[in-house]
This record gives sequence, C-alpha cells and structure tokens, in this order.
Amino acid sequence: MKRWILRGVIISLLVVVLGSAAFLLLFYKAVSEEAATRMERGIIDSLIFSESPVYYDDGKSVIGVFFEKMHRKYIRYKDIPPYFVKALVAAEDKTFFSHYGVDPSAVVRAFIANFKAGRIAQGGSTLTQQTAKNIFKREKRSYVAKMKELMQSLLLEKEYSKEEILEMYANQFFVTGFGSGLRIAGRYFFDKDAEDLDLVESAFIAGSVKSPNKYNPFIKKIKAEKREAMKQAKLRKDYVLGNMLELNFITNSEYQEALEKEVPFKEGRVTYRLNVVLDYIKDQLDSDYFKAILDEQGVDNIATSGIRIYTSINKEIQEGALKSLRKHLPALDVKLTGLGGESYLEKYRELVGDPFRRQKGEEIPFFGRITEIRNDKENPGIFVSWDGGEGVIDYEGLRSLGEALRKGKHGPWADFTKKHVPEFLASFQVGDVVALEATATVDDSGMIRMMLTKVPSLEGGIVVLRKGLIKAMVGGFFDRFFNRAVDAKRQLGSIFKTIVYAAALELKWNTLDPLQNIKDIYPFESTFYVPNPDHDPESDRVSILWAGVKSENLATVWLLYHLTDRLSMNEFRELVESLGLSRKTTETYEEYTARVRDRFGIMATDEDVREAAFEESKKEIEADLIFGGHEGLMSDISRLHYKIDPGDFLVEGELDAQIYRWSFLRLQALNQSMKRRLKEIGGSLLSPASADRASLAAGDLSNFYVDSSRGRIIYSESRNLIENASLTTLTEELQTGERVVDPETIWIDGLMPSRVLDSLQAHSENIYARLKGYRKYDSELLYRLSDFKRLVNLIYVTRLSERIGITTKLDPVLSFPLGANSISIVEAALAYQSMMTGHRYSLEGIESAAMLPIITRIEDRQGSVIWEYKPKAERIFSERVCGMISDILRMVMIRGTGRAAKDSVQLAMDLEGRKVNIPLPVFGKTGTSNKYTNSSFVGFLPGPNEQSGTLDIKEGYVIASYVGYDDNRPMKGKHIVIYGSSGALPLWVDTGNAIVNGSIYKKAVQAADLAFDLQSFPRYGYNEFREVTISSGSGLPLNVQVHESPAGHLRVLGDVESGGSRLILKRVFEPMGGAQHGKEQN
Repeated sequence: MKRWILRGVIISLLVVVLGSAAFLLLFYKAVSEEAATRMERGIIDSLIFSESPVYYDDGKSVIGVFFEKMHRKYIRYKDIPPYFVKALVAAEDKTFFSHYGVDPSAVVRAFIANFKAGRIAQGGSTLTQQTAKNIFKREKRSYVAKMKELMQSLLLEKEYSKEEILEMYANQFFVTGFGSGLRIAGRYFFDKDAEDLDLVESAFIAGSVKSPNKYNPFIKKIKAEKREAMKQAKLRKDYVLGNMLELNFITNSEYQEALEKEVPFKEGRVTYRLNVVLDYIKDQLDSDYFKAILDEQGVDNIATSGIRIYTSINKEIQEGALKSLRKHLPALDVKLTGLGGESYLEKYRELVGDPFRRQKGEEIPFFGRITEIRNDKENPGIFVSWDGGEGVIDYEGLRSLGEALRKGKHGPWADFTKKHVPEFLASFQVGDVVALEATATVDDSGMIRMMLTKVPSLEGGIVVLRKGLIKAMVGGFFDRFFNRAVDAKRQLGSIFKTIVYAAALELKWNTLDPLQNIKDIYPFESTFYVPNPDHDPESDRVSILWAGVKSENLATVWLLYHLTDRLSMNEFRELVESLGLSRKTTETYEEYTARVRDRFGIMATDEDVREAAFEESKKEIEADLIFGGHEGLMSDISRLHYKIDPGDFLVEGELDAQIYRWSFLRLQALNQSMKRRLKEIGGSLLSPASADRASLAAGDLSNFYVDSSRGRIIYSESRNLIENASLTTLTEELQTGERVVDPETIWIDGLMPSRVLDSLQAHSENIYARLKGYRKYDSELLYRLSDFKRLVNLIYVTRLSERIGITTKLDPVLSFPLGANSISIVEAALAYQSMMTGHRYSLEGIESAAMLPIITRIEDRQGSVIWEYKPKAERIFSERVCGMISDILRMVMIRGTGRAAKDSVQLAMDLEGRKVNIPLPVFGKTGTSNKYTNSSFVGFLPGPNEQSGTLDIKEGYVIASYVGYDDNRPMKGKHIVIYGSSGALPLWVDTGNAIVNGSIYKKAVQAADLAFDLQSFPRYGYNEFREVTISSGSGLPLNVQVHESPAGHLRVLGDVESGGSRLILKRVFEPMGGAQHGKEQN
C-alpha cells in the first residue's frame, strides 16, 4: 500500500514538473516569437525615440508632442563616462556584469515581498529588465507579466552585449518632462556635456534615474521644497558613492572627497518648451497620483512609453485667448512706457530663439529692420525685412500702437487718424529694429502686410474653466516657461468681495440688506483698520447687491466686520464649533484658554467685557428708541464704538476726524460734562420765567448751541465738526426767546440725545454685571467678545475660500475683501466657478491648483485606455446663494464696474440669410489692486444646454484674466492708469467671443430662440426670487407696488416675500453650504 502511495506521489510530481516545463517552454516560445518582432536594433532605436502626442478636446488636433527627437541626444557607450557606468551599476544592479539578465536573489526577495503584500509591489528589476520593459509591450502588473519580463531580459542578453544594453538604458531613462537620457540629464542638471560629468555628478544622476523629480530642485515651487530636494539629492548621491566604494569602483580618497561635496546643480537649457499647457500636463504626469496609475499599468518610464494623452483644452478657445493677450499687452505697454526697441531682443532670444527669424507654425511676433519709411499722407507705411522675408506696415498696421502712443502722451481720449501718422513715423528711422506680426494678406505689390507690435514688459494670464475642466490656459505673452495663470500670485483686488457676499448670504444676510458705506475704524486685537474708498460713494447706506455692483470698499469691509451679527447665539455656537474654535470635549478650561489666547490672540480683559456689554446694550435699547420716537437713531446707534482713542489711528482729514466723534466713552464723557455745566449754572435754564436767564454771560454757556433747523440744543466741544447744521449760540437764543432747556433732550456733539446715552450706559452696566459672573473664556462670555466674533468672521471667509478652490494660505485680515492676499487667477476662476454653479470639481479629491482636471484620457501605444477622467461634482453652495451671487455679478456688468463689457460678447450667426450678432448675458467682477499693480477680471458666460439649446449657467464657462508687471510695478503712466476694466476686461471679452463663436458652442445653441428672447436664459433651480424695485443710488428696495417702476430706478431679483404693504427679506442659515436649502428664517 505504501509503495502504491509513494508511486502515486512520484508520478504526480513528474506530471507537475513535466507540465510546468512544457508550459514554460511553450511560454518561452511565445515570448520569443513576440519579442522577435522588436529585437532588431533599428526597431529598438525607434522605440527608444517613441513620442507621446497630446491632443486637444477634439481628440484629433495635436497640442504638442512629449519627448520629440529634439528632446533626446543619443550617446554611444564609448562616450559614456566610466564613473557613470560604475555609479549606475552600483545604484541599480550590482551584479549587472555577471548575471544573464536576471538576478535570482533579487527575484526571490521580490517574490517574498509580493507574497506578503498580496500584490506585485516589488520587481527586483535588473538594468536589463528595466531596458526590456521600455522596449517590449507593457502589461498590467501581474505574475504572468513578470515572467514575460524575465524571459524578455534573457532574450535581450542573448542578443546584445552588456555594453549595448547599457547604451540603450543610458538613452532611455526619464530626466524631465521634456527629455530623457544621459546627455539631457547632464545638460539639464549641470549644464554640462555628458562626457564631462565628474564623480559627484555621475553618482547623482545614476541614483536619481528611478525618481528624478524627487531630487530635482528646479521644479519645486517654494524655497523649503527646493532645500528638501537638494538635501535628498545629497543623501542619494552619498548612498551611491557608498555602494561604489563597497564594490571597489572608487578609492577611499575619491569617496571621502566626493562625500563632502554638495550636488552642484546648475540648470541648463535642454530645449525650448512648447507652451505652458504642455508644462502643466507634464507636471501632472510627474505627480504621485499619475505615476501610481501608470506604474500599475506597467508604464514606469513616460519617456519611452509612447502613450497618447487626451485633454480638455479647446483649440479655438486656447488660440483666441492667446491671440487676445498678444494683441492687447503691446498696446497697454506702449501706453505706459512708450515704444521701446532693441532692448527686448535678448529677452526674445532667451525665450524663443533667433529674433529675426519668423517662427513656423506659431503666431508669435518676431523682429525685422526698417528698410524704408514712406511718409505719404494717403498711403503711409514702413518697409521691413527679416531673415527670409520682407513686408510692409501700412496705416492699418501702424494704427494700434500709434493710437496707444497718443493715449499715453495725451490721455485716454486721444485718437489716431492719418493726420497723426507723420508725427508717429518721426519716431522711427531706417535701420531701426521693430517687432512685427504677420497678417494673412498682401498689398497690391504682393508684399506681406505686417502689424507693428512690441515685445512688452507687461505680462498677463488667462484661464478658462467649464464644469471643472480647463478649456484654455495662457501663461504669458510668450506662453512658455513661467505659467502666470497658475504660478503667479497676484493681489486681485475686489475679486475677493464676492466671497464675502457669498459668506454673508449663508449667514442670514440678504442681497437687499443695508450696509454702512461710510469711512470708519475697525478695531481687532490691538490693531485698528481704517479702509479708504477708491471713489466717492453716492450713498452712505447701500445694499449688499449695490456694494458689489459699485465695488464699495467701505460697505464690504463693514459687512465682513459684522458678518455673524444676524445669527442667534445657538447659531453662532454651531458656527464656532464647525470652525474648530469651540472647546473640545477632551480639552480642559485651562487648555482651551491657552489655545484661544496664545494661538488666536484673544485677550479677555475687563475692558473687553465692558465693550461686549456695550454692544449687547445697543440691541437691547432698540425697543426704547422706537417707544421714545427715536427710530431714526437706530442706524446711528449701530455706528457707535465703545472706545476710540485719538492715538488709535492717524487722522488724515475731516473724514477721519469724524470717526473719532463716534466713541461712546467720549460722548458719555461729554454728556457728564454737560450735566456738570448745567448744575453749575443752576436752574435758570430750566424755567422760562427765571430772572437769571438774561444775565447769563456768554462764557457760562460756551459749548451750548442751537440748531434751529432741527429744533435741537447741542452740547459740543468741536462745533466745526458738526455736519449739516446752522448753529447759533444758546446765549443768543435765550435773549430772544423763552426756550426751556431739558437736559435729557440736549444732543451731545450733535449725534444723539443725552437720555439715549444714559440709557446705553444703564443697559451696559446691567449686562456687564451679568457677564462678570462667567469665567473669561467661558463660551457665554467669550462668544460675546468683539475680537472673538471678528476672528470667527475672518476664519469663516478664509475657510470658505479654501472650500471653493483657493489653496493658497490666506491671511485672516480685515482688508480681505480689498485683495490683501495674493492668489493665482486659476484659484480665482475656481472660486467663481463654485459661486456661480454651486459645485466644485477636483481630480479624485486632490485639492491643488497644479492638479486641476485637464487630462481626460490616457491610452497606451496600442490604443488601450489606461486611465479616464470621471467627473464628480461636490456641492458647495445652495442654488439660492448661487442665484443671488449671479444677480450681483449680472448687475456689475449692467450698471457697475464691468459695464464696459455689456453686450460686448456676441454670438455671430446666420439667421435665414441674415448675419446677426446676438449679445449674450455676462456676469463678472473687476479687480484693481492697491497702487495699480494688478488689473484682473473674473466672470462667467452661460453655456448652451445640449438638450434644450437654451443658455444655462450650469453649462457655462468661467474666464479669469489679469494684466500686470512681473515685478509688481504700478501700471501708471503720465496720463494713463490701468484699472481692472481697462486692462484685464478686454482680454476677458475677446476670450468670451472666442468661446461663443467656437464650433462647439454654436452647434449646441438655438440662435433663433436667443435672437427673439434675450432674457430667456434660465435662472437656478431655486425659483423663489421675485422682482424688486430698487434705488439706482443705493440699491435699497423702494416701497412701491410690484408693477410700478419709478423713473431712474431699477428692477432686480430678490429673495423676498410680501408682508402686506412691505417686503420681507428672507434669511437662511446654511454655513458652508448647509443642507440643500438650509433653514429658512425671517
């Protein structure tokens, strides 16, 4: 029995062994036959030089090609430095020269690691295996794929020598997004020929072949990242040197000398990058996210993979945006600084190439020399020549810069006609170098018509988003190397105001709520902020809507300061907790105190408690004011500060002096002074029959005045600061009349009656006594402190900004709405996309301006899909908030700072044989930074709904643009200043026209419907808005019937309901988006 069992076991083992052998033999044969098609050296060389095309959103037009032959420089084995050969072997494959393509011990180690991991986690790859992977078809990671790789390596070793395999590898490894191989690495990292690389440089390159971006300081954005990359580079270099010493490839003295040296990085020019879009895509492919995906699919070297990359970039929009930038920047630059000339040649040579050679296939300006100037009144022109061509700049070609120069010299209203040409031509002479742009036409003599242009110092950027996808991105005039749309951090001015409005609408404000629009002081944590208006406000009270339309600095800062004022205490608690500012359940009182005090700077002093009590008293006396017939004082009461000291801010004029008057402690001190004076005088003023009245000396009644127009007695020590009053002394009044003086009715400093100040004082004392019963950092007290409430306001808007797409760290400062923080325009575009559509899109939850969805699909060289983008929208705002924000931005374009663009984006269509231009509704916000260093505009175009053909905001496009000098010089000339509306807005308009007149937009839109009903573009799903008549001066609702529309006033949409004869403004508490529609409250 045992014999039969033993025989069965032996036979089974033989079957397994023979079966395995047969399988391996057949498998080897199949691999050999497949590999035979790629084993020829010519085929291998073509695979090494394979290209990776990048396509526009049509899937056919090519944006560019990664790893073109121009990005590779082949090196023969005999030219490879011996140090590099040794370093590469020491770093990647110590037994390279002794194995047959596979290192058995490494394979065993990898097998054990993979078994433990439950997947293919390690490869145990030799240099031969790595070379094979770049030559033969890649497959997903699996044990079968790994077996094929092992056999392919054996076949490669059988066919080629070790030196030839090393030569292949030295020309394959990935260096940077636009190049591969040792020659590229030497030039890129050290600006050296490969043959000249020393030991340290060779050790670094050999050690970095697997992860070059980890050690590359040139691609890091911030200094800390650069320092870390250089630190890691040295560690990696030292590791390779250690292996080389261990293998006796270098002597101990060589090792010690090289060990002490840093990696001597010196970035060299590899080739000219094509554009910032390819840079952006390259950086994404280099990211950990895409590297993991590609690695899983067997693509571990993009340089030789031949993958195809499909993107969301639209060719028509991209070209339209770039054309606009190159059209407007030269004219703006001439307005500011004049014509310029040869000083720009070096900049051009550095960024583009030969300045006198016209770039093929790229509409980029170039330079020529003037050969003749024709100063003819009817047919003026400048003749020019360049390498390989000549042309003429006629009147039309001169007009753009001619007009710009005249506006710069004489002002924005200066024109340019043929009578101004002789003066303009006098600026040039034969032999001058001028910048040119070719047109598509020729003159009667067959010469190419040229446009006179300028290579500007002024720069800019444009980005277009739709449903989270990048549709266009322009990073500057030359659109290469530095991506100003993503990497330039600019102060975008009033662009931030809209974020404050969105935050307010989530916290129970309404677009028709009144805001204080006067100059005021805003204390916060021992600092005092006094914002300045950038224009003279029309009204001292405006609605939130009008603050946005007219870009009111003062009203918007006031709103930020009072952002949470409409919340109940329970709602405020909920908000504080959501922001992480409440006391944690695991936190002691002492720990919470330290956190709030030390991290956030909240000091709960006795004076802070008294101020909190005063602020509470302002709300408590509202009923008293109404009962006492002083309803008109309620807005004045809200303006009162508890305390303003003369040294809190620098008084620069009468407006600033007026601010100081609104200190409660100052007014109450005057109130008490008034009462003492009356007491000293006695009762003679209290009765008209008093015999002493006429004998009162003028000195006794100094500081007492009569405002006869308002029927008030005023007590003031600063008569000249009392506004709109015709004052006489009380002495004169007493001599001519029988007025009875009631101390409680005397108006202190002309601002409010004594009895109101006394009432505030009494309420304050009562509330103070109650608050003193709490510990300083108990929520019952802390949540009432002014500094804590302002902190909550500021943190809320910064957190909201982060949530809607601004990943740059923002400072929580009171100047937030005026653009104190610097961000990129792509971040601004993301924020406005969220506010207009209510959604945010990201790449698998990665929140980074560098990782916005732009790649839509990746295929291998056989056409199999490796990865595909699947859009996923995250709800950020309710449709109610989006609807109100859209109405603010719509009115900006109709009556506000963007009105220059009203009706300027037009859809050109052919309707029944007639060519018509249909103006489309647009939404947006201008931004002009302090001292005019930046001009920006961010706005929205509704897009066509493919099912209905009508315009739909949710299908729309966000466009963000900016103009400014890279060194942040002010954009101010002798007669010209560049604002948001004059700098960035024209770029925005041109890009908008490129969108709406593109083939995709036109194909989807029903032009006939638009032509006959321009107001039919849909609102949001929130359909409860009603038309409201507002004042054209303040944007506040007028008490008129719905069907009425008084002359000079406007109709807007409001979230309101009718309450009999008055409107009731709806209020909703939905912080950070809340529920679908939040909790409605009146």
